[in-house]
This record gives sequence, C-alpha cells and structure tokens, in this order.
Amino acid sequence: MSHLEPILRPARESDADAIAQLHARSWRASNRGIMSDTYLDGPVFEERHAVWRHRLADGDPRFLTFVAEARDGLHGFICFELDADPVWGTRLDNLHVDPRLCGRGLGDALMRVGIARVLEVAPDKALHLLVFEASAGARRFYERLGGHAESCVPESLPDGTGSVPAIRYVWPAPVTLAKP
Repeated sequence: MSHLEPILRPARESDADAIAQLHARSWRASNRGIMSDTYLDGPVFEERHAVWRHRLADGDPRFLTFVAEARDGLHGFICFELDADPVWGTRLDNLHVDPRLCGRGLGDALMRVGIARVLEVAPDKALHLLVFEASAGARRFYERLGGHAESCVPESLPDGTGSVPAIRYVWPAPVTLAKP
C-alpha cells in the first residue's frame, strides 16, 4: 500500500488512552538516544496519558487535535496550538503515526487535512514547530513539505532531565505545503 487515506475526525476525551499509547510507541521508536531509556522504558505512557487526558478533557479551544483511525484502531494523530507564539504563529504541537505505518503517506495526509482545518480558523497565521536536531527522519519529512529551518533552540525534555537542540521549522502565512 503506497498511501493511506485516513478517516480524520476531531479527537474526543475518550481518545486520550489511544493517543497516549501511540505517542509513547512513537517516541520509543524515534527518540532513543535523545530521551533517556529510563523515561522511554518507564513512565512515558503514564506521563503522556496525563497530558492527553487533561488536554482533551479541558476542551481548550487553542488546541485542535485530530485522529486518524480505522477499524483496527488509531493510526495517527495531529495537534495544533493556535496563536502559540506572537512571532511564529500556530504551533504544530504533535504529529505521530504508528511506527509500523511510517512511509505510507499517512503523515502527509494528516498534515494536509490538519492544515486545511487550521486555515479555516486561523487563515492569517504562520505555522511553526520544533523538531529535535537529532531527528533526521522528522527533519527530512518537514523539509519535504516546505518547512524552512529558521533557528536552533534548546527544547526541554519531557522527563525533566534537561534540554537538547531543536530546529524551529516555519511556514509563513498563509501556510502552504510543498507537493510531495
């Protein structure tokens, strides 16, 4: 299968468990050597579950979260924080695809549908995100979609053990993605 057409819908409070499981699985697959093994092998799910349970239960209108699902479960999710920064605009907070499905077009589809939804509510805002400098695959993905590497900044690790370099990728307003 070369492409997956996700069934995208807004995330619900009841999705917190599945989102946290996928988030933890994705970080375990992609962030070894960036985040501590103690965190990835230990409390990553519980910590992500608390974040997603709070975020989805709170219903904070600044966050737009969508899930891609099929009959066999959650395949991916994307989350934007509107007006996250006065200079950089909307922030792509999370984009995760089941590691078993990477490379099949689901990340592209999530980005395109997610950006379309963001443009409905924030049409004149730029988009940015932070990607760990060591995450070469993620950096290639965002560059392929037209993200411009703007700066390198320290990004705090979620386990509180410090920070690592992250690249800020930006898309000016109005946001357009490069064609794959």
